[in-house]
Amino acid sequence: MDRRAFIGAVGASATAGALATGPSAVGASETEPDLEEWFANADNYDGVANKTGLDEVVVEVGTDANGGAFGYGPAAIRVDPGTTVVWEWTGDGGQHDVAATDDSFGSPLTDEAGATFEHTFEAEGTTTYSCTPHEAIGMKGAVVVGDAPAGTAADSVEPDYGDWFADVDNYESTVDARGTDEVAVSVGAEGNGGALAFDPPAVHVDPGTTVVWKWTGDGGTHDVADADGDFASEAAADAGHTYAVTFDGAGISKYRCTPHEGAGMKGAVVVGEYSTAGITVGPEVLGVGGSLLAAVLSPIAFYVFLVARGVGGRPPVGRSYRPGDEDAPFDRETVPRRDDSRDDSAYSGRTS
Repeated sequence: MDRRAFIGAVGASATAGALATGPSAVGASETEPDLEEWFANADNYDGVANKTGLDEVVVEVGTDANGGAFGYGPAAIRVDPGTTVVWEWTGDGGQHDVAATDDSFGSPLTDEAGATFEHTFEAEGTTTYSCTPHEAIGMKGAVVVGDAPAGTAADSVEPDYGDWFADVDNYESTVDARGTDEVAVSVGAEGNGGALAFDPPAVHVDPGTTVVWKWTGDGGTHDVADADGDFASEAAADAGHTYAVTFDGAGISKYRCTPHEGAGMKGAVVVGEYSTAGITVGPEVLGVGGSLLAAVLSPIAFYVFLVARGVGGRPPVGRSYRPGDEDAPFDRETVPRRDDSRDDSAYSGRTS
């Protein structure tokens, strides 16, 4: 079945289910379930992943769990009211579905990789769901909406940023964006006395996730510059300009807008199982004009590449290439990471 056709089919069935059961059934059950009890036979449940602050959250169907490809990943999430949860099939583990225990939504059974089903949760509360054929072996999930209690499960612990966000007035907490391949951050959002903020200022992602900064066009000229110099965008003021970095390794990467750091325009990306002892994040910078540069270069290889072109010093990671540039390193291949105290990965580039 075509992916778009599948989305349309299941979206219609989800809407019909919501209308049939009434408003209380959309995103909330009659009583708050004890998630520890619900997930008693699910070996991939380790607490509620905080996905608040996101308009859309992706949950994989058929992840490795419960003795095979019989899991939802993440198993339990917390979202804001109005958030759309998109379940995406991996194609593993046979036929799966997504069936709410209160019958507020339900997808067809499918084993098609890339198939999706989505449901928007409007009301606060907790909804549990399962895969009909595999519920008995632990293929279960839960969506906690708003401030609803979630049994005895613990939400994510806030990282220690020191005083990095002390003068950032739009920072409240870290948005948990784990489980998604790409995360968007606005550049020039309202905050710090003007359009002088990143939004959200702090995100937690999995290794391999791409963070895309998108300029609003407000607040003058901004850039995105890693505090340790590992990556930096060009300065820009145009609405729609983008800069992307794919993060590997694990750690906390702090960044700022160079012209407006003093006003509090700062952010952070937490990657994987972070450690406050030191940053071990290696960026893979994606490049210009909306096109992905196929080059993947380690820091040392990229340095050699620049020196060969007569550029000395530390490589200006995130350098822009325009579409059609003859010297864009499209034919570069992956080189092993250098063996030192940092788990740096490679660079390619994309800004637009």
